[in-house]
Amino acid sequence: MTEELTFDSKNTIAYEANARVSIPTYDTLFSMVQSYFRAQWGEKEASLLVVGAGGGNELAAWGPSNPKWTFTGVDPSKEMLQMAEHKSIQLGLEKRVKLIQGTVDDLPSSDAKFDAASCILVLHFIEDIQQKLKLLKTIKGKLKPGAPFVLVSAYGDPGEAELQDRINVWKTFFFDVGYESSKLDDMGKGIMKISFIPEKQIEVLLEEAGFTNITRFYSTGLFAGWICHAE
Repeated sequence: MTEELTFDSKNTIAYEANARVSIPTYDTLFSMVQSYFRAQWGEKEASLLVVGAGGGNELAAWGPSNPKWTFTGVDPSKEMLQMAEHKSIQLGLEKRVKLIQGTVDDLPSSDAKFDAASCILVLHFIEDIQQKLKLLKTIKGKLKPGAPFVLVSAYGDPGEAELQDRINVWKTFFFDVGYESSKLDDMGKGIMKISFIPEKQIEVLLEEAGFTNITRFYSTGLFAGWICHAE
C-alpha cells in the first residue's frame, strides 16, 4: 500500500465516522435511495450522475449490488475524489465509474442524458440562493425526462426556535460518543456557517429547477431528503 493510499484511507475513515455521528441513520439513507432507484428500473441498465461523489459512499453503497448501474461522479475536491477512486478500485467497480474533478458544469458536453442523479449533502454548502437554483437546474438538464432525482440537505429557518432545538439534539449525538461538553457550543455555532433554508424554500427551488412529484422521504436531525422526477 502506498503512502498516499494510506493517507487517504485514514481520511476516509475519519470522514465517514463523523458523518455517521452527525447523521445517525447515514447508512439507512443510502439504502433508502438505492430502493428508490431500484423501484424505477428493476433489473435494467442505468446511468447515474453523482453530484458530490468525493469519498465514494454512493459508489460503495450502490455499486456492488447493482452490476448494471454505471456512475459518473463529480466533486471539486481532489483529495475526496482520490478516496472515491481508491474505494471503487477496492470494490472492483472502476470499469463502471467515471470521476471528474469539478462541478456539474464541468461534465463533457454530450447529447446523452442520465437515468438518475443524486445530490447528497452538497446543497447546504452553497450560500447564494440563485447558485443553489443554478445547480439544481444544471442537474435537471443532464437528466432524461422522468428520471428520478434525490436531494439530501440540511434544512431549517435560522430565525426559528425549531432549528435551534434540532441543533441542540444534534450536539448530543456528539456528546454521546465522547465529545467534551465544552466543545459542543462551538460546534453549534460552527454548524450555522452552512446555509440553512426552510424546507418549503427547498421544494420551491426544486419546482423552479424543473422537478415534479416532490416528496420528502427522509429526515434525521438537521438533514432531510427529497425524491422527485425531472420534467
